[in-house]
Parts: sequence; C-alpha cells; structure tokens
Amino acid sequence: MTNHLVRAFVLVACVATASAAALAEDTDIVGSWQVNITTGQAQGRSAPLVLRREGANVVGVITTPQGDQHVDATVAGKAVTMWFSVRTQNGLTNVTMKGTVDGNAMSGTIDFGSGQGEWTAKRSALDPASTQQPAEARVDVSGAWAFQVEFSGGTGTPTMTFKQDGEKLTGHYSGQLGEAPLTGTVKGNAIEFSIDVDIQGNAAHIVYSGTVDKDSMKGTVKLADFGEGTFTAKKKP
Repeated sequence: MTNHLVRAFVLVACVATASAAALAEDTDIVGSWQVNITTGQAQGRSAPLVLRREGANVVGVITTPQGDQHVDATVAGKAVTMWFSVRTQNGLTNVTMKGTVDGNAMSGTIDFGSGQGEWTAKRSALDPASTQQPAEARVDVSGAWAFQVEFSGGTGTPTMTFKQDGEKLTGHYSGQLGEAPLTGTVKGNAIEFSIDVDIQGNAAHIVYSGTVDKDSMKGTVKLADFGEGTFTAKKKP
C-alpha cells in the first residue's frame, strides 16, 4: 500500500509540474499598442508602441515627446519588462516599465530614474494575439526615400533606396558618408535597417529604427560609438 501511495504522489507531482509549465508559457506581446502613462508630472500621457520579434528577442519603438526610442522587452509567463532611454535636457534617462499582460491589455509601473508612475496599454485591433495583419495593412517601402538626419554635431540628408521582399529589406545608402548597401526588416509598420560606412578611417555600424506611415517615416539613429540622433523621411515620387 505504501508503494502505491508513493507512486500516486509522484504521478500527481509530475502532472502538476507539467501543468505549471504549460501555464508558464510566455505571452505574445508583438503588435501595435497605445500606452497611457500617469505620473505625478504627467497625467494621462499617451505614447504609441510597436513591438516585434527579432530572433529570440522582442524589440520595438515607442514614440515619446523626445522622438522615437528603441525598446527592448522580455516576457516571462504574463510578466513583461520593457526598457528604453530618453535624452532630455538633464542628459540620458533610463526608463523601465514592468507589468503584466492580459490578452490585448497590459498594465504596470514605470520607473524613470527621478520618479515613478503607472502605465496601461491596449493592443490595436489589427494586431490580435497572432499578430497577423490583413495583407492590405502591410507596409511596402520599396523605392527611393529622402532622409533628414539630426545629430547633436550636425545634420545629414542621405537618400535610401529600398527593395522589400516580405519582411526582408535590402537597398542602398547614398549621402555625406559615401555609398553603402543596407539590410534590414519591415514588420508591421516597424522598420529597422543598418549600414556599414567609413568615418575618417574608422569603420562605423549605423542602425536606423523607426515606424512607417504611408509615404513617411521617422525614428532614431544609432551611430556606433558616435552617439544617437533622430530621422524623418519622405518617399520620393
């Protein structure tokens, strides 16, 4: 009788462990979200957020009063953590958002160094849990685009020529830094691409991350170790 009880206990424990593992499956947060942030300084500030999967990672772009910022995110079960940096008049501020996911809604707390607050988010109806959008809602950036790039050290006006194949992006950069091929991705309305150029004899890897709205786009630029900036772009006729 004792052996039977032990076996039954082990079987129940295994079933419980398997059930817990199933319940712990990470929630899918990919899609377009509208975030509402409430702090002591800002009541009900709204910010669009686009999240996408990049390999095993979840990344995206959040639009703030300081421009579009690159977002990194992790999900464990229904617990989500997102972080990004914002450049203000007081310098670079690191922002961390922690919370939980419930279907097409998220909520939690936000910490931005000098203070804290709360946030909620709703996912767009075009981005259900499967994150599959209708074909007519997908973006195609193929063609030539005129860019305006702003850095603390100056400005640039390069031209990017894109060729999009599904989510894969290839093309060509032409500007003050010369000529270079580019590669990247377009997922939903989120775009990210990179180029490798030579700056005064030093190899530099430049990453553009942003969002597309029909014939315009905007976002942030990371110029290797030279700092960050912002960009806007218009598609050429």
